[in-house]
Amino acid sequence: MAGSRAPADFTSALFLGQHHPSASLAPWREFTTGVPAALRELPAAAELASAVAAGQQAGAGLVARSALHGMMDVLQSLPRPGDLLLVDEDAYPLTHWACRAAVPRGVRVATYRHLQPPAVVPYQRAAPSTRTWLVTDGWCQGCGRPAPLAQLQALAGKTGGQVIVDDSLAFGVLGKRSDDAGFGDGTGTVRWLGLTHGNVLWLGSLAKAYGAPVTVITGNEAAIDALSRHGGNRMHSSPPSAADLSAGLGAVRNSRIPGLRSRLCRLTRWLRQAFQALGLPPLGLPFPIVATRVGSLRLARQWRAALSARGVQTLVQLPRCRPGALLSAVVRADHHQADLDRLVRALDAVTLERRAA
Repeated sequence: MAGSRAPADFTSALFLGQHHPSASLAPWREFTTGVPAALRELPAAAELASAVAAGQQAGAGLVARSALHGMMDVLQSLPRPGDLLLVDEDAYPLTHWACRAAVPRGVRVATYRHLQPPAVVPYQRAAPSTRTWLVTDGWCQGCGRPAPLAQLQALAGKTGGQVIVDDSLAFGVLGKRSDDAGFGDGTGTVRWLGLTHGNVLWLGSLAKAYGAPVTVITGNEAAIDALSRHGGNRMHSSPPSAADLSAGLGAVRNSRIPGLRSRLCRLTRWLRQAFQALGLPPLGLPFPIVATRVGSLRLARQWRAALSARGVQTLVQLPRCRPGALLSAVVRADHHQADLDRLVRALDAVTLERRAA
């Protein structure tokens, strides 16, 4: 039993261990502007958006209060009546909500099989100006794989559309790589795959890796300009607060982040090897959510309870893209090796118990 020891927590998605205590934030003269974002934003909003866009070598950037706010603005403002939104059937639910909200404007919505876009996009000869927008998550946690972004870029380009990517899970973790072993520079899945941001409209929340509840949208200058002027939530909602923006800017400019990301990669790879050695094959490609398949939700909950009794907190996940359940441990850069050792010892004990039962 765990006794009085604090539990080893593997449930938080603050991958880089960014917590932003109030004393670490830059002071502000106004917490919020009190007007819609389309009228006025705090100067830090442009600074944060520009910093993220520059890191990706994207044309321009814009902030949004959340990934849902940003996705709703993108899909309410940019596709024209008659255009087609072709969305991955297992994309995150908020993406599907935003796509459906575009239907009353005359935008068509269809799905394609998970990570398997069609070879040819639907096309109406009667409307040659129809554009197809391919909508996807950048990284699928359900199977531990990236979206086929190169294929999506090529398909969207044939009709003048773009690829719309919600990269909130991978932003801050994956990015442009100098070698195949590392996570990269944190700029997102597009550059992790060795691609450019041409023909991509990208959204990434800082709420996970960077610990700041604000989203950045990047894309070409024309698209970002249209969003800044016509985005629905920007017309009706306040912009992110000074605290949100200060936390975001502090995180993306933190000189310690590359080192933390490298540490996160090392810990993740070590834990994946430990899972494999225990006969619990880790799912998909290396990512700081280390998950293994469990036969049923009931069994996964039993595993989680047994680990909790040993002072280790883990997650049970139900992937949208495949049957069954996952037992998952979220690795953070502020974990110590002793935390991972404790998790592996607990997993080993539970594995032995189940084999003996």
